[in-house]
Amino acid sequence: MKTILYSILLVFIMVSCNNKSLVPNDIVKLEKEIKKSPSDKAFLELNDKYRELLTGKKLKGEDREKVLERAYKYFLDMGKDSYATTYLTELIKDFPNDKTSGRIKDLISIFDKKGNSELSKLMKNLYIKTYPDDKDAKSAFGDQVDSVEIDFDKFLLGEGQKIFVDLEKTGKLNVKAAKNYVNDCEAFVLISPKDSLSPEYLFKAGEVAHTIKSYNKTFELYDWIIERYPDYKKTPTALFLKGYILDNELKKYDDAKKIYNEFLQKYPNSELVDDVQTLIEYMGKSDEEILKMIEAKKQEKGK
Repeated sequence: MKTILYSILLVFIMVSCNNKSLVPNDIVKLEKEIKKSPSDKAFLELNDKYRELLTGKKLKGEDREKVLERAYKYFLDMGKDSYATTYLTELIKDFPNDKTSGRIKDLISIFDKKGNSELSKLMKNLYIKTYPDDKDAKSAFGDQVDSVEIDFDKFLLGEGQKIFVDLEKTGKLNVKAAKNYVNDCEAFVLISPKDSLSPEYLFKAGEVAHTIKSYNKTFELYDWIIERYPDYKKTPTALFLKGYILDNELKKYDDAKKIYNEFLQKYPNSELVDDVQTLIEYMGKSDEEILKMIEAKKQEKGK
């Protein structure tokens, strides 16, 4: 009996050590310090350290899932819902498994707590449609679940109209409505990733995020399409737009060139190939320089 207990204890210690070793000591130390003396600056620093860890090449598969879960639960326990939502969304998106339904319900709970009633109600209805056998969810969601099936296209059209409601009066888009639109699209895809319309909703969300110049979110949405929906008809366009934004709007020419070259390698028969090659040729040039290059080409052809 003692031998069995010793073996179980040894296994438990080994597992605990392995989990702890995934997270560097500076993160563990900072988490402890924040619990004693929380501050926005410290939370931001911790988030940056987690992002650096997760974007590195060392963490893959189950190890990456464990770190994401640790980060999400820590920030949630500390009342930092915005940070927690980011890691929880990544978990749902990147690791579809038997924990997914529970994680989606956790995400819904966060939106409930934040008072985002429209998005919460939408997610509850989508959840019941996707997980009809979850009786606990039905009773928990109660009257927030409609008996009539949601027409998401119609719902999204209404949300989209809110973005432009003040355009004539103020000349500006409603940024809050635009962000809500993006959140709605993401919610649909997180809950129903295999739906045939999921990549289309991500693409629409990317267009809206781009319109309000939320570039990080735009790239995140386009990457989601590129990585998860390679056969979607607009996936080449999503990759092209990444390069175009980096080139023409952010002036990050080295990064843009990498994307353009990736596009040429992946889609050599695309109708956009000529455009991409032209963009590479004229990249970083002034209008005057481009005109001179065009004239030189005309003269060369005329010889």
